[in-house]
Formats: sequence, structure tokens, C-alpha cells
Amino acid sequence: MSSISRFYHSLLARLFTRMPGRSRGQRGASALEYIVLAAALIIIIGGLATNDTVSTALEGAFENLFSDAAAGGG
Repeated sequence: MSSISRFYHSLLARLFTRMPGRSRGQRGASALEYIVLAAALIIIIGGLATNDTVSTALEGAFENLFSDAAAGGG
């Protein structure tokens, strides 16, 4: 596991050192934006997963999808 971690860190170091000079100052801001976006998506998906109405609709959609696929295939 440590070899994978070392490889990952060396890859990131190579990628970030080869970026143009102007974007180096934006690297932290971009990373923060991606973290905020990921957190927002996790919160939204978590909220939808715990909502009974949405869960029931998704389960029904997937049940219909698989039954339609089985009927069409055969």
C-alpha cells in the first residue's frame, strides 16, 4: 500500500510542477472548489437516498427497467 501511495504522490508532484506559473497560484483555489462541489453532491445524494418518495420512485424505475429488458430479450 505504501508503494501505491508513493507512486501517487510522485505522480501528483510531477503534474503540479509542470503546470504553467500562472496556474500554480490557482491550484489551491481549484482544489477547494472541487472539494466543495464533491461535498455538495454527497449531501444532495445522501438527502435523496433517505427520502422515501425518491427511493420508491427509483426502485420502481429499476424494477421496470429489468422486467422490460427480460421481456424484450426473450
